[in-house]
Amino acid sequence: MKKIFDLFIFSVLSSQILAAQNLTDANLTSAKYWRSKLTDANVTYGYYEKKTKIIVVNKAQKTLHGFEYAGGALEQTFSQNVITGKSGDKFKEGDLKTPVGVYDIIDKFTPPDPFYGPLAMSLSYPNAHDKAAKKTGGGIWIHGLPMNGKREDEVRTRGCVAFDNDALVKFGKLIGDKGVVIISENEPVDASKDDIARVLAHLQEWLQMWRDNETKIYLSFYADKFVKIDGKNALSKAKFAERKKKIFALNEKKSIKASNFSVTPYPGVKGQNLFRVVFDEDYAAPSHEFKGRKELYVQLDKDKFQILTEK
Repeated sequence: MKKIFDLFIFSVLSSQILAAQNLTDANLTSAKYWRSKLTDANVTYGYYEKKTKIIVVNKAQKTLHGFEYAGGALEQTFSQNVITGKSGDKFKEGDLKTPVGVYDIIDKFTPPDPFYGPLAMSLSYPNAHDKAAKKTGGGIWIHGLPMNGKREDEVRTRGCVAFDNDALVKFGKLIGDKGVVIISENEPVDASKDDIARVLAHLQEWLQMWRDNETKIYLSFYADKFVKIDGKNALSKAKFAERKKKIFALNEKKSIKASNFSVTPYPGVKGQNLFRVVFDEDYAAPSHEFKGRKELYVQLDKDKFQILTEK
Protein backbone atom coordinates (compact mmCIF):
# COMPACT_ATOMS: atom_id res chain seq x y z
CA MET A 1 0.00 0.00 0.00
CA LYS A 2 2.85 2.35 0.94
CA LYS A 3 4.50 1.61 -2.43
CA ILE A 4 1.31 2.58 -4.27
CA PHE A 5 1.05 5.77 -2.19
CA ASP A 6 4.70 6.64 -2.92
CA LEU A 7 4.13 6.09 -6.64
CA PHE A 8 1.07 8.34 -6.48
CA ILE A 9 3.03 11.11 -4.73
CA PHE A 10 5.88 10.75 -7.26
CA SER A 11 3.37 10.96 -10.13
CA VAL A 12 1.80 14.13 -8.69
CA LEU A 13 5.20 15.76 -8.14
CA SER A 14 6.32 14.81 -11.65
CA SER A 15 3.16 16.33 -13.11
CA GLN A 16 3.73 19.52 -11.14
CA ILE A 17 7.35 19.75 -12.28
CA LEU A 18 6.32 19.13 -15.89
CA ALA A 19 3.59 21.76 -15.65
CA ALA A 20 6.08 24.23 -14.21
CA GLN A 21 8.52 23.45 -17.02
CA ASN A 22 5.81 23.90 -19.65
CA LEU A 23 4.80 27.19 -18.04
CA THR A 24 8.42 28.32 -18.13
CA ASP A 25 8.74 27.36 -21.80
CA ALA A 26 5.48 29.17 -22.56
CA ASN A 27 6.75 32.27 -20.77
CA LEU A 28 10.01 32.29 -22.69
CA THR A 29 8.19 32.28 -26.04
CA SER A 30 5.93 35.15 -24.96
CA ALA A 31 6.84 38.70 -25.96
CA LYS A 32 4.70 39.91 -23.05
CA TYR A 33 6.93 37.98 -20.63
CA TRP A 34 10.10 39.52 -22.06
CA ARG A 35 8.55 42.99 -22.16
CA SER A 36 7.90 42.75 -18.42
CA LYS A 37 11.53 41.69 -17.86
CA LEU A 38 12.70 44.79 -19.75
CA THR A 39 10.55 47.31 -17.87
CA ASP A 40 13.48 49.01 -16.13
CA ALA A 41 16.16 48.21 -18.72
CA ASN A 42 17.82 50.73 -21.02
CA VAL A 43 17.85 49.09 -24.46
CA THR A 44 18.87 52.11 -26.55
CA TYR A 45 21.86 50.19 -27.90
CA GLY A 46 20.47 46.72 -27.31
CA TYR A 47 20.03 44.05 -24.64
CA TYR A 48 22.96 42.22 -23.06
CA GLU A 49 22.85 39.50 -20.40
CA LYS A 50 26.55 39.93 -19.60
CA LYS A 51 28.34 43.14 -18.64
CA THR A 52 29.31 44.63 -22.00
CA LYS A 53 31.37 47.56 -23.27
CA ILE A 54 29.57 49.32 -26.14
CA ILE A 55 31.24 51.75 -28.53
CA VAL A 56 29.02 53.91 -30.75
CA VAL A 57 30.58 55.66 -33.77
CA ASN A 58 28.66 58.28 -35.78
CA LYS A 59 30.41 58.86 -39.11
CA ALA A 60 28.51 62.03 -40.05
CA GLN A 61 29.07 63.69 -36.68
CA LYS A 62 32.63 62.30 -36.37
CA THR A 63 32.03 61.14 -32.80
CA LEU A 64 32.77 58.07 -30.71
CA HIS A 65 30.99 57.38 -27.42
CA GLY A 66 31.82 54.59 -25.00
CA PHE A 67 29.30 52.95 -22.67
CA GLU A 68 29.16 50.18 -20.11
CA TYR A 69 26.00 48.06 -19.99
CA ALA A 70 25.31 46.04 -16.84
CA GLY A 71 22.08 44.70 -15.40
CA GLY A 72 19.95 46.77 -17.76
CA ALA A 73 21.71 50.04 -16.92
CA LEU A 74 23.67 52.02 -19.52
CA GLU A 75 26.46 54.32 -18.33
CA GLN A 76 28.45 56.60 -20.63
CA THR A 77 32.17 56.42 -19.87
CA PHE A 78 33.86 58.12 -22.82
CA SER A 79 33.29 60.67 -25.59
CA GLN A 80 35.65 61.82 -28.34
CA ASN A 81 35.76 63.45 -31.77
CA VAL A 82 37.20 61.11 -34.41
CA ILE A 83 38.25 60.84 -38.04
CA THR A 84 36.60 58.20 -40.24
CA GLY A 85 36.71 57.14 -43.89
CA LYS A 86 34.58 58.34 -46.79
CA SER A 87 30.82 58.65 -46.36
CA GLY A 88 28.62 55.70 -47.25
CA ASP A 89 28.80 52.03 -46.33
CA LYS A 90 31.83 49.93 -47.20
CA PHE A 91 31.28 47.40 -50.00
CA LYS A 92 34.68 46.57 -51.43
CA GLU A 93 38.34 46.60 -50.60
CA GLY A 94 40.01 49.90 -51.38
CA ASP A 95 36.88 52.08 -51.38
CA LEU A 96 38.29 53.97 -48.35
CA LYS A 97 34.96 53.79 -46.49
CA THR A 98 34.33 52.94 -42.86
CA PRO A 99 31.83 50.06 -42.69
CA VAL A 100 28.36 50.55 -41.23
CA GLY A 101 27.19 47.75 -38.95
CA VAL A 102 27.83 45.93 -35.68
CA TYR A 103 31.30 44.56 -34.98
CA ASP A 104 33.40 43.16 -32.17
CA ILE A 105 36.82 44.24 -30.99
CA ILE A 106 38.84 41.12 -31.77
CA ASP A 107 42.33 42.28 -30.80
CA LYS A 108 44.13 45.12 -29.03
CA PHE A 109 47.77 45.64 -29.93
CA THR A 110 50.67 48.01 -30.51
CA PRO A 111 50.66 48.92 -34.22
CA PRO A 112 53.75 47.89 -36.23
CA ASP A 113 53.93 51.39 -37.73
CA PRO A 114 54.05 54.56 -35.53
CA PHE A 115 51.77 56.20 -38.12
CA TYR A 116 48.84 54.49 -36.33
CA GLY A 117 49.71 55.81 -32.88
CA PRO A 118 50.49 53.96 -29.64
CA LEU A 119 47.53 51.59 -29.70
CA ALA A 120 45.12 49.92 -32.10
CA MET A 121 42.04 47.71 -31.89
CA SER A 122 41.02 45.55 -34.83
CA LEU A 123 37.34 45.06 -35.65
CA SER A 124 35.53 42.00 -36.99
CA TYR A 125 34.79 43.49 -40.43
CA PRO A 126 33.62 41.77 -42.56
CA ASN A 127 31.13 40.12 -40.22
CA ALA A 128 28.92 37.23 -41.31
CA HIS A 129 26.21 39.56 -42.63
CA ASP A 130 28.81 41.48 -44.67
CA LYS A 131 30.14 38.22 -46.10
CA ALA A 132 26.62 37.14 -47.06
CA ALA A 133 26.32 40.46 -48.93
CA LYS A 134 29.70 39.71 -50.59
CA LYS A 135 31.39 42.74 -49.09
CA THR A 136 35.18 42.65 -49.25
CA GLY A 137 38.13 44.26 -47.54
CA GLY A 138 39.42 44.12 -44.00
CA GLY A 139 41.91 45.64 -41.61
CA ILE A 140 39.43 48.06 -40.05
CA TRP A 141 40.94 49.43 -36.84
CA ILE A 142 40.34 51.97 -34.14
CA HIS A 143 43.75 53.63 -33.87
CA GLY A 144 45.65 56.80 -33.03
CA LEU A 145 47.47 59.54 -34.92
CA PRO A 146 51.10 59.52 -36.15
CA MET A 147 53.65 59.45 -33.34
CA ASN A 148 55.96 61.58 -35.49
CA GLY A 149 54.62 64.33 -37.73
CA LYS A 150 51.08 64.82 -39.00
CA ARG A 151 48.63 62.97 -41.20
CA GLU A 152 48.55 64.07 -44.84
CA ASP A 153 44.75 63.91 -44.67
CA GLU A 154 43.39 65.20 -41.37
CA VAL A 155 39.77 64.88 -42.50
CA ARG A 156 39.53 61.24 -43.60
CA THR A 157 41.13 57.87 -42.93
CA ARG A 158 41.31 54.95 -45.36
CA GLY A 159 38.37 53.34 -43.57
CA CYS A 160 39.49 53.15 -39.95
CA VAL A 161 38.40 55.21 -36.95
CA ALA A 162 41.21 57.42 -35.62
CA PHE A 163 41.63 59.96 -32.83
CA ASP A 164 44.04 61.72 -30.47
CA ASN A 165 46.70 59.47 -28.92
CA ASP A 166 46.28 60.55 -25.29
CA ALA A 167 42.53 60.04 -25.51
CA LEU A 168 43.10 56.68 -27.22
CA VAL A 169 45.28 55.42 -24.36
CA LYS A 170 42.57 56.42 -21.88
CA PHE A 171 39.94 54.76 -24.08
CA GLY A 172 42.00 51.56 -24.23
CA LYS A 173 42.13 51.34 -20.44
CA LEU A 174 38.38 51.93 -20.11
CA ILE A 175 37.33 49.45 -22.80
CA GLY A 176 39.88 46.69 -22.28
CA ASP A 177 40.24 44.20 -25.11
CA LYS A 178 36.57 43.35 -25.76
CA GLY A 179 33.58 45.38 -26.83
CA VAL A 180 30.65 45.71 -29.24
CA VAL A 181 31.14 48.47 -31.82
CA ILE A 182 28.08 50.02 -33.51
CA ILE A 183 29.04 52.16 -36.52
CA SER A 184 26.31 54.26 -38.14
CA GLU A 185 26.35 56.73 -41.00
CA ASN A 186 24.15 59.15 -39.07
CA GLU A 187 22.18 58.39 -35.91
CA PRO A 188 22.38 54.76 -34.71
CA VAL A 189 19.21 52.70 -34.54
CA ASP A 190 17.34 53.38 -31.29
CA ALA A 191 16.02 49.98 -30.23
CA SER A 192 12.62 49.69 -28.55
CA LYS A 193 11.72 47.41 -25.65
CA ASP A 194 8.81 45.98 -27.65
CA ASP A 195 11.10 44.99 -30.53
CA ILE A 196 13.75 43.49 -28.23
CA ALA A 197 11.03 41.52 -26.42
CA ARG A 198 9.67 40.16 -29.71
CA VAL A 199 13.15 39.15 -30.87
CA LEU A 200 13.85 37.29 -27.60
CA ALA A 201 10.47 35.52 -27.70
CA HIS A 202 10.93 34.40 -31.32
CA LEU A 203 14.45 33.18 -30.53
CA GLN A 204 13.11 30.95 -27.77
CA GLU A 205 10.45 29.54 -30.09
CA TRP A 206 13.10 28.87 -32.76
CA LEU A 207 15.29 27.11 -30.18
CA GLN A 208 12.37 24.94 -29.06
CA MET A 209 11.59 23.85 -32.63
CA TRP A 210 15.27 23.00 -33.08
CA ARG A 211 15.27 20.87 -29.91
CA ASP A 212 12.04 19.12 -30.93
CA ASN A 213 13.18 18.29 -34.51
CA GLU A 214 10.20 20.20 -35.92
CA THR A 215 11.73 20.56 -39.37
CA LYS A 216 9.03 22.54 -41.17
CA ILE A 217 8.44 25.09 -38.40
CA TYR A 218 12.18 25.40 -37.70
CA LEU A 219 13.00 26.16 -41.34
CA SER A 220 10.14 28.68 -41.55
CA PHE A 221 12.19 30.98 -39.32
CA TYR A 222 14.74 31.38 -42.12
CA ALA A 223 14.33 33.97 -44.89
CA ASP A 224 14.19 32.83 -48.52
CA LYS A 225 17.50 34.62 -49.16
CA PHE A 226 19.09 33.23 -46.00
CA VAL A 227 22.84 32.56 -46.08
CA LYS A 228 24.76 30.31 -43.69
CA ILE A 229 28.41 31.32 -43.27
CA ASP A 230 30.40 28.18 -42.53
CA GLY A 231 34.07 29.08 -42.43
CA LYS A 232 34.93 30.31 -45.92
CA ASN A 233 31.81 28.68 -47.38
CA ALA A 234 28.39 30.27 -47.84
CA LEU A 235 25.33 28.00 -47.95
CA SER A 236 22.02 29.00 -49.53
CA LYS A 237 18.77 28.25 -47.72
CA ALA A 238 18.18 25.26 -50.02
CA LYS A 239 21.55 23.71 -49.14
CA PHE A 240 21.12 24.55 -45.46
CA ALA A 241 17.62 23.01 -45.42
CA GLU A 242 18.90 19.85 -47.11
CA ARG A 243 21.55 19.46 -44.42
CA LYS A 244 19.11 20.11 -41.56
CA LYS A 245 16.49 17.69 -42.89
CA LYS A 246 19.05 14.88 -42.83
CA ILE A 247 20.00 15.70 -39.24
CA PHE A 248 16.39 16.04 -38.06
CA ALA A 249 15.50 12.74 -39.78
CA LEU A 250 17.77 10.97 -37.28
CA ASN A 251 15.18 12.00 -34.66
CA GLU A 252 17.85 12.18 -31.99
CA LYS A 253 17.14 13.48 -28.53
CA LYS A 254 19.35 16.49 -28.09
CA SER A 255 20.13 19.13 -25.55
CA ILE A 256 20.52 22.71 -26.77
CA LYS A 257 21.36 25.23 -24.10
CA ALA A 258 21.58 28.91 -24.99
CA SER A 259 22.95 31.54 -22.62
CA ASN A 260 24.49 35.01 -22.45
CA PHE A 261 22.24 36.54 -25.10
CA SER A 262 23.01 39.88 -26.68
CA VAL A 263 20.63 41.61 -29.09
CA THR A 264 22.07 44.66 -30.86
CA PRO A 265 20.12 46.93 -33.25
CA TYR A 266 21.81 46.89 -36.66
CA PRO A 267 22.21 50.26 -38.43
CA GLY A 268 22.44 51.17 -42.07
CA VAL A 269 19.65 49.35 -43.90
CA LYS A 270 16.64 51.55 -44.68
CA GLY A 271 13.25 49.98 -44.14
CA GLN A 272 14.65 46.91 -42.40
CA ASN A 273 14.43 46.43 -38.65
CA LEU A 274 17.60 44.37 -38.20
CA PHE A 275 19.36 42.97 -35.14
CA ARG A 276 22.54 41.05 -34.48
CA VAL A 277 21.97 38.25 -31.99
CA VAL A 278 24.86 36.48 -30.26
CA PHE A 279 24.69 33.73 -27.64
CA ASP A 280 26.70 30.85 -26.20
CA GLU A 281 25.50 27.52 -27.59
CA ASP A 282 25.93 24.18 -25.81
CA TYR A 283 24.70 21.45 -28.18
CA ALA A 284 24.78 17.76 -27.25
CA ALA A 285 23.38 14.88 -29.34
CA PRO A 286 24.56 11.30 -29.91
CA SER A 287 25.99 12.20 -33.33
CA HIS A 288 27.46 15.64 -32.58
CA GLU A 289 28.53 17.96 -29.78
CA PHE A 290 29.38 21.65 -29.93
CA LYS A 291 30.17 24.41 -27.47
CA GLY A 292 30.76 27.88 -28.82
CA ARG A 293 29.37 31.14 -30.10
CA LYS A 294 26.30 31.39 -32.31
CA GLU A 295 25.78 34.55 -34.35
CA LEU A 296 22.52 35.45 -36.10
CA TYR A 297 21.37 38.46 -38.11
CA VAL A 298 17.61 38.73 -37.92
CA GLN A 299 14.88 40.93 -39.33
CA LEU A 300 11.73 41.90 -37.46
CA ASP A 301 8.76 43.11 -39.51
CA LYS A 302 5.87 43.67 -37.11
CA ASP A 303 5.40 40.14 -35.72
CA LYS A 304 7.27 38.38 -38.53
CA PHE A 305 10.75 37.20 -37.54
CA GLN A 306 13.25 36.02 -40.14
CA ILE A 307 16.85 34.87 -39.84
CA LEU A 308 18.87 36.41 -42.68
CA THR A 309 22.37 35.20 -41.83
CA GLU A 310 23.81 32.63 -39.44
CA LYS A 311 27.33 31.80 -38.36
